[in-house]
Amino acid sequence: MPDESRRLPREVVAVVGPTATGKTALAVALAHSLNTEIISADSQVLYRGLDIGTAKPTQSEQEGIPHHLIDVAEPNKVYSAATYQAEANAQLERLWHQGKTPIVAGGTGFYLKALLQAEFIPDVPPNPDFRQAMHNLADREGLGVLYQRLIDLDPLRAADLHPNDRVRIIRALEIIDATGQPVPRQSHVKSGLRVHWLGLMFEDRDQLRARIDQRITAMMAQGWLEEVEGLVQHFGPDAHALQVAHGYPELVQVVLGQRTLADALSQIQINIHQYARRQMTWFRRNPNIHWLAADQLSPEVLQSTAKTFITSNLKG
Repeated sequence: MPDESRRLPREVVAVVGPTATGKTALAVALAHSLNTEIISADSQVLYRGLDIGTAKPTQSEQEGIPHHLIDVAEPNKVYSAATYQAEANAQLERLWHQGKTPIVAGGTGFYLKALLQAEFIPDVPPNPDFRQAMHNLADREGLGVLYQRLIDLDPLRAADLHPNDRVRIIRALEIIDATGQPVPRQSHVKSGLRVHWLGLMFEDRDQLRARIDQRITAMMAQGWLEEVEGLVQHFGPDAHALQVAHGYPELVQVVLGQRTLADALSQIQINIHQYARRQMTWFRRNPNIHWLAADQLSPEVLQSTAKTFITSNLKG
């Protein structure tokens, strides 16, 4: 029997798009059709305990399909893009060795680029002097100054980061300072890799905003605030994930009595609307994405169309 892991090009299906467009359901349907597994490309669902607010797929939603790169880090730890690249690559290799076509699904553009387009993440050693200078600047003038600097130097990386993510903002600036360029350095598809890009979007932006708001309301009804309370009690309010995952910093402030719930929810809506726009800006730069309008097609037609597109292109 031929070793399928050696066939070239190696193939991957990537299901991408902004938040709340239905990527999980489509990826699961495709995984059933292809008899394969899913590798998450989401920088927030990888944290254990952040379940409701990250819309982490439940066991029911996973429908028996193995999902990888979910629940792999504690909330008080920083999980780097280089670590993601290494661990996700290992899952790709394993699935190829089994003769399967992996599905990579998520909306974190930097992770998708690190896995599917960049040959490597630069191994730049820490520069304590640079980091201290950046921390001093943030303490003196506000973290927004550093975030704006990153937007100017590497807008694609900035699009994926929460403006509160001091650790990753400084790390991105540190790499740029050391190498003179954003990361990852490469922007092409890896050699020997054939990626079939499927994108989900909403033609009606107002409808996507409404869907985001409905999701936030549903998350609160499911116990999102109580989830945050438990995480604060166990890991403390300054745990890394609680400061960078969308919606969590605002709810931490509610738990600490620093903000009203109504004000926090209003800010969360604004932030996630803006994040969805940044995601679309990122993905529009990729001319290879085959877009499907999730607000114009029924779930059945959407899945059927996606399956037809993928099966006609695999090994084509």
